[in-house]
Amino acid sequence: MNGESKVLSLDEHSPVSDDKIAILDAGAQYGKVIDRKVRELYVDSQILPLDTPAFLLKERKFKAIIISGGPNSVYASDAPVYDSELFSCGLPILGICYGMQMMNKEFDGTVEKKEVREDGQFNITVDTECKIFQGLSNEESVLLTHGDSIDTVAKGFKVIAKSGHLVAGIADESKQLYGVQFHPEVDLTENGQNMIKNFLYNVAGCSGTYTINSRETDCINEIRRVVGDLKVLVLVSGGVDSTVCAALLHKALDDEQVIAVHIDNGFMRKNETQKVAESLNKLGLKLRVVNASHTFYNATTTITTDKSDPKVKRVTKTLITTAHPEEKRKIIGDTFMKIAEIGRASCRERV
Repeated sequence: MNGESKVLSLDEHSPVSDDKIAILDAGAQYGKVIDRKVRELYVDSQILPLDTPAFLLKERKFKAIIISGGPNSVYASDAPVYDSELFSCGLPILGICYGMQMMNKEFDGTVEKKEVREDGQFNITVDTECKIFQGLSNEESVLLTHGDSIDTVAKGFKVIAKSGHLVAGIADESKQLYGVQFHPEVDLTENGQNMIKNFLYNVAGCSGTYTINSRETDCINEIRRVVGDLKVLVLVSGGVDSTVCAALLHKALDDEQVIAVHIDNGFMRKNETQKVAESLNKLGLKLRVVNASHTFYNATTTITTDKSDPKVKRVTKTLITTAHPEEKRKIIGDTFMKIAEIGRASCRERV
């Protein structure tokens, strides 16, 4: 391990499909975009901390690894921690931006801050003999956002893409290790999706079995495994996440097991609560609506007035007479949790 592992969010019980890619997050602003692009290509993916141990990725049968970009320098004292065994565990790896520089450094190549910084859309030349560029043109338009660049290419690697005199891609195809300085996950890299597809299918050997239907089946099976014969209280705001969660719970469990509650805080859009209830009723899920408008309007909470002494507190004004944004946020949050706790207690009584 290059440093010590601090965080691991890999649930040992979570299902892993036959085709699943680990996306190791080095602090990328485009991490979720990588995740989405992979799934659009019918391959499942999971975003994990960069310091996830290689043996766990192998144990959980991930098919390949994508290492994201990030804002750090690979030589910085606070550079993200990672397991150096990643590069010898046998899994195909695609390093993006920082991920490429990290790979190059791991194999004794060098990275330097150049006088020229690349920010924007550039035309680069690519080696179309390389698997990730197969079927593409010799010149591709890509998004580059970097100040550090590869100076000496690591032993065993070859240059597979160049932006002028700067290295834009490297590979050791015998080890199935690929790195690109640009961002294939964004639309400004015009053939980026094809590059990711080439990595997933031509290098990692994915078969494209991940679909909405297969994902729904996995979720339903996981809900049944975790919940068993217990009951579930789901708080439905009306947003996409909670509504989808409620719908999946309804499909997975018996009617009496799902207690769906919507708290109307009085600040909803016109007729929104009614529309939320109607949409879930169409799915056969009975939504309990709590009209808490007056409770919220007249709610107060306690806040700390002295940061040096958390014990010093005061009671706020009521929500409808409070002007301070942070106090409003605190009142709404605390009141919501109090009402939710009442719903949770009600759920327990029904068990």
